[in-house]
Amino acid sequence: MKKLFIILGFIAAILSVIIAVTPLSNLAVAPIIVAFISGLIVLFLSKKQKTKTKTIQYIFLLVIISLSLTIYKGVFFTTEVGDTEQLEQRDEENLEDSKEILEDIDIDEGF
Repeated sequence: MKKLFIILGFIAAILSVIIAVTPLSNLAVAPIIVAFISGLIVLFLSKKQKTKTKTIQYIFLLVIISLSLTIYKGVFFTTEVGDTEQLEQRDEENLEDSKEILEDIDIDEGF
């Protein structure tokens, strides 16, 4: 049981660090929570069994790193929305092109 939560904690912590580095750093919150909870569970299981493990410290270290990166990116980087008129025109042109292509297709009704 303890090994399961250790593995789950490490996978979630490493995943959260990887996601925190990417531009989608807001999505790193879910793996951070999973890693933190599994780290707490491993901590309580270790206290019951009276064993000391370094893995708990590593899990919490990775959680702190990813949480700090996520908070840093959330505070200092803002997403800018560009000119949406060009995107809307491109969508309308694509829609018109699609209609023309569909009109040009001949469908034989007889099999």
